This record gives sequence, C-alpha cells and structure tokens, in this order.
Amino acid sequence: MALQEARRAVIWERIAAVSVSMASKVRNAPVGRSPLVWEAAELSDRARRLSLEWLETDGLGGYASGTVAGARTRRTHGWYAPAIPPPRRRWMLVNSCDEFVTVDGEETGISTQAYDGAVYPEGDARLVRFALAPFPVWRYETGKFSIERSLCLVRDRSVTIVRYRNCGEKELSLLVRPLLRFRGATELRSETDEIDDAVEIRGELSWLRPAAFLPKLFLRAVGAETQADPHWYRHFIYEAERAPGEAAPMEDLWSPVRWTWTLPPGCEAWVLFSREEIAGDPRPLYRGERERRAGYSPLGDTSFDELSRRAEVFLTEDREGSILAGFPLLSDQGRDAMVAAAGIAIATGKFGAVARVLNAFASMRREGLIPARFDPEKGQPEYDSVDAPLWLILAIEWFGRWRNNPSLPPPLLGAVRSILSSLSRGTRFGIGVAGDGLIVADSPPGKPLTWMDSVVDGVAVTPRDGCCVEVNALWHAALKAAARLERLANESARARELEGQAWHLARRFNEAFWCAEREHLYDVVGNGPPDGSLRPNQIFAVSLTEDLLPPHRARSVYWTVRRRLLTPYGLRTLDARDPRYQGTSGNSPRDHALAAHQGSAWPWLLGAFADAHFRVNPRSDETIRTFRNWLAPFRAHIREAGLGSISESFDGDPPHTPRGAFARATSVAEVLRAVAAHLGSGLATPDPPDETR
Repeated sequence: MALQEARRAVIWERIAAVSVSMASKVRNAPVGRSPLVWEAAELSDRARRLSLEWLETDGLGGYASGTVAGARTRRTHGWYAPAIPPPRRRWMLVNSCDEFVTVDGEETGISTQAYDGAVYPEGDARLVRFALAPFPVWRYETGKFSIERSLCLVRDRSVTIVRYRNCGEKELSLLVRPLLRFRGATELRSETDEIDDAVEIRGELSWLRPAAFLPKLFLRAVGAETQADPHWYRHFIYEAERAPGEAAPMEDLWSPVRWTWTLPPGCEAWVLFSREEIAGDPRPLYRGERERRAGYSPLGDTSFDELSRRAEVFLTEDREGSILAGFPLLSDQGRDAMVAAAGIAIATGKFGAVARVLNAFASMRREGLIPARFDPEKGQPEYDSVDAPLWLILAIEWFGRWRNNPSLPPPLLGAVRSILSSLSRGTRFGIGVAGDGLIVADSPPGKPLTWMDSVVDGVAVTPRDGCCVEVNALWHAALKAAARLERLANESARARELEGQAWHLARRFNEAFWCAEREHLYDVVGNGPPDGSLRPNQIFAVSLTEDLLPPHRARSVYWTVRRRLLTPYGLRTLDARDPRYQGTSGNSPRDHALAAHQGSAWPWLLGAFADAHFRVNPRSDETIRTFRNWLAPFRAHIREAGLGSISESFDGDPPHTPRGAFARATSVAEVLRAVAAHLGSGLATPDPPDETR
C-alpha cells in the first residue's frame, strides 16, 4: 500500500517527461508524406499490426472496421455493418473475406483469420504496406506476386466496395469467400443458430436473406466466376475482448459462395456488399468517393489535416442528421452531440448539417431536457442528463456567431427560453434551480445525471447528487449566452434580467464551491459535507466565462488542475493521490466503467483546459509553445490505436493505454476546436448555416 501511495504521489511529476518524449517521438517518426502510411519495417511485429484499427463510415450510421493485420480481434470488427434503421442500430452482415492468391500453381493466403488455437491463413506475414489513402489500402507481396486490396464505404450509400489490383508482373488467380454473421454488431453467431440458407445467384450477383427481420444482402463480384459453395467456418476468437480469468468470445461464420478471378498484371477485381442491387461499373463510385474526401482545406499540419478530414465519420446527414458519439458502438447522445457540435462543424465545414442536429435535439426536448441517449433496440429517447440542455444553449449561441445574416432573429431562441423556464420551475429527477440560484439534481439509484455516468451492477460508480461544479459553471455560461441572444433579438429587458441572474449566481457559486483550505473548487455541494475530490470538472468554471471566478481563484484552479490532473492525453478524472484512484483499466466493459471516472484521462477535457490556459495566461510565444507541446502526443496517437482518430479515454497511469471507443466524437471535436480557437488554423470555412431557426 505504501508503495502504491508513493507511486500515486509522483505520477504527475512524470507527465512533463512523458509528454516531451512523445513529442520527440512524433518529430522523429519516419512517416513520409502522410502520417497515415506504414511501411514494412513498421509492420514487422504482429502485435503492433493487431493493435492498429481502421474505420470507415457511410454517413448513415453504418461502418466497417478492423485491424491492419486483417484478423478480427473484436466482435465489432467487420467489413459491412449497416445501421438498420439509421443511424443507431448496427447489424454485422459481412465480417470479412477469406482470400487466396495462386501463382505458378502455388496458393498463398492474403487474409488473416484468428481461430481458437490457430491463425490461418497468415496473410499479415506478407503485408508490406498499409495506408489510409484516404481509405484502407493493404499491399501484400512475395517473390512471386504483389497484390493490393482497398476497402471503402460510400458517403450516404449503404455499400462497401472492395477492390483488388494485381500490382505484380505475373498473372494470378484470386479466390475470395465472404464470411457472414447477420446479427447485431455485438451478438455472436453459432452454426447451431437457425438461418435461411437459400442463396440466389444471377451471373456475378448473389443475394440472400438469412433473417426475415433484416433486408436482403446483395453480394456482387464483378467479373468473377461465382459458385454456390455453402460452408461454415468455426471458432473464430476475439482476443481483445478476453477478460482476466475468462475465455475469449468465439463464434462461427457462414460462407455461402466462392468467387474466382484470373487477373493479368495491372487488372482489378471488385466486390460490393449492399442492401440494394448496385449495377454498372463500380469505378465511378470508388473514384467519386476518393475525390470527395480530397475536398478539405489543409491546416498546414499533416497530422491534424488527417484528423480534420476524418471528423465527418461522426456526422450523419439523413433527415435531421445526428452526431454519433463514437465507434464502433456508440450512437448519438445529447450531451456528446452538443459538446462536439462546434468542433465537428469547424473541421468539416458542414455547418448546415450540424445546425440540423441542434434543431433535431431542440425539437425533442421534454420538460426542459433533451435526450441523453436513445434505447438501442426501440430508439426511444431517454431524458436523464442535467447538463445536456445547458450544452445545447451554448451550442446554439456559438452557431449564432457564424450566421451569414446577423440581422435575422437568433436561432432557436424559443427553445432556449423554454429550457431556462423549465429549469427555473424544476423538472425530472429533482433537476432545477434551488432557492440560492444554483442548479441541483438528485439522481435516482443507478442513474447518474452528469457526464460521469458509469454504472456497474446497478450502482453509480461516481455518485454526484446535489449541486455539481461543472453543471453550475454551465448554468452561469448558459445565462450569459441566453442574454446575448436576447440582445440580438432586441429584447434588452430580458437580457438585463438574465445578466443579473448570472451575477447573483456567480456570487453564490464562489461562496458555495470555493475550498479555501485547498485553494480549488469543491466537486459537489449541497447534500451533506462538500465533496472536495480533485476532479477536472472545476476547469469549466475557468474556461466557459471570464467572470465566474475572480482572477486569483481562476489561476489557482488552473494550476492545481495542471499540476495534478494533466496527462499527455487530457485530464485525469481523479487525483492520483486519492485512495479511490484507478490508474489502469482492463479490457472488459466492467473494468472500463470502474476506472472511467475514477482516474482515466479524457481527451475531450483538453479543449476546456486549453481555453482556461489562454484565459489565465497572457498570450505569448511561451503559452502557445506550451499548448503545442500538449498537442504533440495526439500526433503520435492518430497512428497508434484508432487510425486517424482519437480514443475515448486513456489510462491515467503511464504508458496511458487507450480505452473505450477507438474513435470518439468529443475527443476529436474538442481537440480540433481548441486548435482552431487558439492557433488560428482556420480549418474549414462554413457552408450557409442559416437553416437553424
């Protein structure tokens, strides 16, 4: 125990050294013209190949993902997982393909399949190059052949396109078999499950419908010889999901057909997976998607160029549209969507599409609350977030600054007034304005109401009933934002009333939350003794508005958080010296939930911390250089886990292993927003945003 406490006490002192080391690693990395290219020397280790995960999305909620090695290490890895219905519920229809190349009578596997006790074939042993250019491209070579595979999803179309190209000097034969699941993205398939195994074949097109409640799957192998050859492949294993002391999950997959091509040098083979029949030459679809993705303004920083280019993976544009919280599993969530709105809009330039997301959530409000999440089965909204409607108000006011015609009435002002009125009266879960002006919330058992919302065995891991520091900082910022909107609407009396309310709130906030003994803010007050846990939530009292805290208190909060919570990948959720601190997490969802808000570091918090950094410190070469140093580890990270993206969270302890979703909207959005706000990168220019009314 003494050793553990000593370790915790010095962890924050290691942060600077780790950050410098990571920055040096990035500066010296041989990444070539693009940071998202890996050559043979970097792919020589299978463990590394298996740790790198790629992602493709279709803008409808569907996705494809896997490892650079090709072997699936999670049940959520697959080549075609559409959202049915869009955008929330994803179904894994095609897990991958088995692929073999034959040259001079010698057959060689280029796919990689991990079974219980065996890996076969071991195509990753022949992998000499991988790139996101802009979608995943693999190059396999031996002394006899060179073949390239690329895979892309087309924006706003539910289709996966796979292209094979013979890059060698000899003619080769290519054999491909699709491996199918036809279950939810987290559900496993067994050979004993009942399925309809009828397959229809018409030339190069096949279609089947193993489950009556799902649409047909169309499989098209352009120019191939197609043969019906049903076969079960058994005991695929998903090692990344193995929990300590337990067996790794396994499943069986069904392959109904086989395709063969003869490819002379320079020739191509194409495979399409879709929910509708797609006829004609696939090349225009493929080229069009490549050209579409090239249409982004560079930032002058190759790493953040790639991060910005791929930020659209979280944005869906069907009907109202939504911002998906993360991949591979997270759907749209009110809080995450509102936090990410500004960064996603700046990165993609799709201000109109993001504005429709705000419209959609505002239209779904109930008693002043907006949906925190949606039931994954029925899609019904769940209203249990105290801070989500406050984030909505800030997002509405932020978008108002980007409008082409500022003389128009402020967007969604009616929704803002409705939310403020409901909170003042009081609403669900005891959420409302107390007599002293603070926002209070009393969550029922097992239903935490703030962003620290992990639940294990029906119990909140981080119970925070009462008045939470970040909620009341948001409340103050929302009142100020609403006042600015009222002035734009020429409602000066309303604006003055809101500004007066914010002034009184600031006085009460300082009385209630300031801990003079420790010179930082309490995390929660109101129900029993104040909670003095040192958490990152207090940084919002510095970042959101300049007049909530006196300058000396703002500086004290900033420096306390910087010294004791800052890591190379964001802010820890609990001080390492706290006896409840959990600096590492396991692979299981339970382990992740236990550590997520008790020590894990979250990248999205770096956005608020950067705002506080530039608010407390005079802008200078030194403050800018410091901020750039904090960004350096993310340049390395986009090559190390979810390629081209930023993970949900990281272990609080070095080496800060990434955890949770390997692509998280708030992580990407807040880092890019901070870059745009404080380095003047410009990022994307907005499309007309006046669709928000």
